[in-house]
Amino acid sequence: MRVLSVDLGTANTVAVLSDHGVVDVDGGPTMPSSVYLEEDGSLLVGKEADRRSRQDPSRYEPNPKRHIDKPTIKLGEQNLPTNDALAAIYARVLEAVTALLKGEHLDEIRLTHPAEWGPTRRNKLLSSARLAGMTGELVPVPEAVAVASLGGGRPLAVYDFGADTFDVSVLDSQHRILAEGSLGDVGGLDVDQALLEHLGRMVSHKDPAGWQRLLRPTTVDDHRARLGLREELRLAKEDLSELPQVEVLMPEPFEKVVITRGELEALVRSSLIRTTELLISSVHKAGVTPEHVYLVGGSCRMPLVAQIIAEKVGIVPTNPDHPETIVATGAQVVDRAMITLKAEDDKPRYVEPPTVVTAPVSPAVTGPHPVNPNVSGPNPVVSGSYPSGSYPSGSYPSGAYSASGTYQLTSPYPNPNVSGSYPTNFPQQQAPKKDNRKILAGAGAAVLVVAGVIGAIFAFSGPSLPSADECKDDTSQDGQGFTKCLRQLAGTVPDGGGCEKADSAQITGMEEIKGTVVSCTIRDGYAVQYILTDSVTGAENNADTIAKSFQTDRVEADWTGNGLQGDYRVATSSGTGVLVFTAQDRPMFGILTKTAEENADELKADEMADFFEKSVQPGE
Repeated sequence: MRVLSVDLGTANTVAVLSDHGVVDVDGGPTMPSSVYLEEDGSLLVGKEADRRSRQDPSRYEPNPKRHIDKPTIKLGEQNLPTNDALAAIYARVLEAVTALLKGEHLDEIRLTHPAEWGPTRRNKLLSSARLAGMTGELVPVPEAVAVASLGGGRPLAVYDFGADTFDVSVLDSQHRILAEGSLGDVGGLDVDQALLEHLGRMVSHKDPAGWQRLLRPTTVDDHRARLGLREELRLAKEDLSELPQVEVLMPEPFEKVVITRGELEALVRSSLIRTTELLISSVHKAGVTPEHVYLVGGSCRMPLVAQIIAEKVGIVPTNPDHPETIVATGAQVVDRAMITLKAEDDKPRYVEPPTVVTAPVSPAVTGPHPVNPNVSGPNPVVSGSYPSGSYPSGSYPSGAYSASGTYQLTSPYPNPNVSGSYPTNFPQQQAPKKDNRKILAGAGAAVLVVAGVIGAIFAFSGPSLPSADECKDDTSQDGQGFTKCLRQLAGTVPDGGGCEKADSAQITGMEEIKGTVVSCTIRDGYAVQYILTDSVTGAENNADTIAKSFQTDRVEADWTGNGLQGDYRVATSSGTGVLVFTAQDRPMFGILTKTAEENADELKADEMADFFEKSVQPGE
């Protein structure tokens, strides 16, 4: 029987074929899980996508798996279904495997996934594999179970230091998962970010403006420089697993910098201690003592990982020669009778908006369009079996994969009724009017409350609404510093006074944000800054940088009001909080902050979101 196992990871994808071993998909045992959308609609993957990313970084997504809970990924000016991005990766794997099969067919395809994934996310992987042309029986395999299958019939723990998150699972001798845990803010990408910030502390003083362009690129050249630096840091991190120090080549005008292993370990030690504490608590919850701790993920190559586990847990972990390929290898030998899948979805990092939304996915498309139904409601997984039916018509791109694995859009936004490609006829949910809030990194569930208050003086309506072009061109300010567009975004906030011009926006721990800035003091320790930048991209990049700096669970939701629509993201920690909100197709955004108060440690992200919606969000 010919069995293919595929581990589509956040950073890299690995495939193993029975009677062959690890498949050379992209010039080596691992292929970058990255995609790049060409202007002609073709979708490149792997190293080719990485190379092309320098031409137009906005068309590049290095980690599409991070968008598993989203219906689409924005690449350039198009919103590509997340299914299509994942399918392109699977199609590239299938191309490499087909050459090895020599006319034979695959009997079974095993797709690995995080153990905590429920049926919604698993179905998204299965539908993507079908769209890629994978035939035969599809079998979802939890990553922890795949690893445990290599350890024999003994209780063990799986310490999975992935690119996006840290996950731990404790299994009994029957490979049943007894306890699991996850840290959404600890992963290989977070290590890269820590290195970037460390580098900034070393060199930014030499050219603050140049470093600012690297942090918040607005031009293609700036984006290229940032991508290049990110790649240098990733390679430096990997080299420091073997070497005491490395040189990091810097983009102009900065000179190369030397980073030592000791510096890297100082940056990550506290996070690694947290992972070990989670491992210990999971073991206690499971009620069994693992005989082995298996290390999974490329970041486990850091010597400090094994050292801290040995010190804190008292077990010398099993560190395989190739931690990147252990999941796909283990999936090959899993006893299917031992696989137990999670029956219910956990709280997703991204909760879908209502089934019908009014924001167009492209300037060429207007009016409501349905959300991709692949993530609508519980969809039980039945290996190799998909119910028949059809999608509702919609506005998502669809296409096909060529023999070389290149994805080609058949038209910009056709009706995606692709027979036999996606699991169809999913249960349709009623669009809840007040369930628009999205919870990221395991934060608690919440319900959206939309404020409907309109300022009698400053509300906008009808023909008085400024256009996007007017926002870019209008630099005239009133006595409080507001342009017409900033006042549209501010809604009723200026009514209470306390607003004045500012030279720049200030966020603790970050560089100053330039532009037309108005700062307003509200009440109860809340303040809000409104910023008009020189471009929509600039506003989005600044907002994204702030959101990505959140080190705790965060909540995300859409908002509408005063003729605008956009989204916001909020996170809190120890009585302080930051909420950043954007306005779609407008070169402006806002930052709501909550200053620390005595005995205010219980401030929650939902509480701050409620304040924004009731007191800051412009009303209809």
